[in-house]
Amino acid sequence: MRMSKWHYDVVVIGAGPAGAKAAEAAARLGVKVLLLDTKTRPGTPVQCAEYVPLAVRRYTRLMPGCIVQKIESMLTFINGELVSSLAAPGYMLDRAVFDSGLIRQAQEAGAELWLGAKAVSRTVGGVIVHRSGQEEVEIACQVIIGADGPRSTVGKWMCSQNRNFMLGLQYRMPLCEPQSSTDVYFCPRYTGGYAWLFPKGDTANVGVGVNMSFRHEIQALLSDFIKGMVASGKLAGTPLGSTAGLIPVGGPLPVIQRDNMLLVGDAAGHTHAVTGGGIMSAIVSGELAGQAAAKAILQRDISRLAEYPGQWRSLLGRYLEKAARQREECDRNWTCHPERFANLIKRTWLSFSGNLEGRE
Repeated sequence: MRMSKWHYDVVVIGAGPAGAKAAEAAARLGVKVLLLDTKTRPGTPVQCAEYVPLAVRRYTRLMPGCIVQKIESMLTFINGELVSSLAAPGYMLDRAVFDSGLIRQAQEAGAELWLGAKAVSRTVGGVIVHRSGQEEVEIACQVIIGADGPRSTVGKWMCSQNRNFMLGLQYRMPLCEPQSSTDVYFCPRYTGGYAWLFPKGDTANVGVGVNMSFRHEIQALLSDFIKGMVASGKLAGTPLGSTAGLIPVGGPLPVIQRDNMLLVGDAAGHTHAVTGGGIMSAIVSGELAGQAAAKAILQRDISRLAEYPGQWRSLLGRYLEKAARQREECDRNWTCHPERFANLIKRTWLSFSGNLEGRE
């Protein structure tokens, strides 16, 4: 039986924040856009701590219901001691509502959405997509935007892939008292990473992130951290849910455009290599890629896609490349010596003087 064929100008693979913004930006400029995602409910399961800085409002509208609570500050603890309290105004999000809102904005701009759809291969003129419960279909398109996460299929097609990851494991826990700070905890046991407690009303996202080589220890590390938080009176009860995910921490990929393909968000390594944060970077890179794709199509010059890496680098390159260097320093110098460890964190963590340049 002959495979059915669909025609679009731009196919965006992955409907997270980067993909949704790319689809919206391209559709807003008048090209025909297909946004697809393997999930049937984008934003779930939650695979981030759900904090965004106040500056997110510069780059996107926040749909009603996506903000769970406001954040005023970030507290940093090293070896159990509070060493920094930094003003860090922002929001804790409901990622499912937030992601759905971004997708709705893309649809309002004219993008078409396919959920439960997986891009399985690339063709000369587009992609082959498998839709859940249906036959594979061929999508003819001029530009492909890969917004499909840390282990990107589009990145494989481009021979440009993330290689260095941190693993995060997070529980949703009952919170004993309301708080307006995000709390970050460093100790040598959390190799290459840290533990966190981020409040969401009467619950909190509580997690640990470590280098992949220590992934087998992460469950025990998080259990011990939660026991300590329960003993101190910050948390109560048992976990209400859990999630885990990979965070690319190798820095921005050197190749984010090849032929008619672009990479954005986690697929492009656009996360902060020390904090693991990436929502703001995803939104910015998605917007830039969507605009670049539409302009190249409207001007009938696909070679203009090559302008996207420079545009992205001018806005975020210095910030994320500095973070990648700090990550390398952490990996080289991680130590159990209390004083040397504390000094390492103070040189590389964004709470401390000299590390705030370009902070989201």
